[in-house]
Amino acid sequence: MKAACLTPALLAFLTAACATAPLTRNDDLVIPGERIGEVEIGMPLSVLMSLKGTPISTVPISGTEATTYTFEGLTVAAHDTVYWIIANDPKFHTPGGVAPGVEQIFARASLGEPRCVVTREPVTIYDYGNLYFDVDNATGKVRQVGVQKKTQTCQK
Repeated sequence: MKAACLTPALLAFLTAACATAPLTRNDDLVIPGERIGEVEIGMPLSVLMSLKGTPISTVPISGTEATTYTFEGLTVAAHDTVYWIIANDPKFHTPGGVAPGVEQIFARASLGEPRCVVTREPVTIYDYGNLYFDVDNATGKVRQVGVQKKTQTCQK
């Protein structure tokens, strides 16, 4: 009889413990303004480093206190927290399938009308406000997909 009483209590304890555990993303989704895979906008730099490990390279961003951190397939800009993420690996994709390597026409059809389009040889950038992709002008294919809270391509 006591074992039966403990089982619901133990179950409640385990359920509460699971509810408070940190969320680990186990996908390669590009979510506009939020994340690419497990790397999230606003994520503390210490969490990024513990999650991704030692970067392949780091480069200070001129005129700021921020740095770009390059990992396999991703480049991340952060100071104390992550503020933009760029994917150049085709495994990272939007729910609609936009990913590095797809044709520009597919990406445009999937994402709709961009906020602005800017050509900067050798690429053309399609900006959607919290997501952008750039296309190699020679191949017509998406080179990379980036997210941040608010992109700055359209600002003059």
